[in-house]
Amino acid sequence: MKKQAHVEFDLVEDVMQNFRRIFKAVESYSRSVETRFGITGPQLWALWELDRSAPLALKELAARMHLSPSTVVGVVDRLIAKDLVVREADQVDRRRVCLSLSDQGRTLTKQAPNPAQDQLIKGLKSLTPAQLATLSQSLSLLVHTMDADNLEAPFFFSEE
Repeated sequence: MKKQAHVEFDLVEDVMQNFRRIFKAVESYSRSVETRFGITGPQLWALWELDRSAPLALKELAARMHLSPSTVVGVVDRLIAKDLVVREADQVDRRRVCLSLSDQGRTLTKQAPNPAQDQLIKGLKSLTPAQLATLSQSLSLLVHTMDADNLEAPFFFSEE
């Protein structure tokens, strides 16, 4: 059972990376959020994930975003600098550092639109492993056809 879940997780990550490559050139969503709220699309995504499940360790937040902790750390640092996220020691295990929304972060999250990535991930998780595999293969072919195989694109619509 765990092996099947691991395969499914890997397929979701693969499909997400291919979508990132395809949509990298399209930044209108992030620009709209940045203009209206002063944050990037990836920052909004992190805020939404923290709003759903905080407190979270950085590693847990990165897993929910289907990204590496090293990619997410810069996003979190910028959110802390904007007083939207707080980093505190866990009340139960003082060795563990947790992230949660500040009051200002909670207010912004209530006003902001739903991150584009959230709907895409929900849709991908609703597919069977076989459907995900087919989608992944098809998107890989499209990415190759577009000569985008080596394009680095950890986020949608942002240079974050």
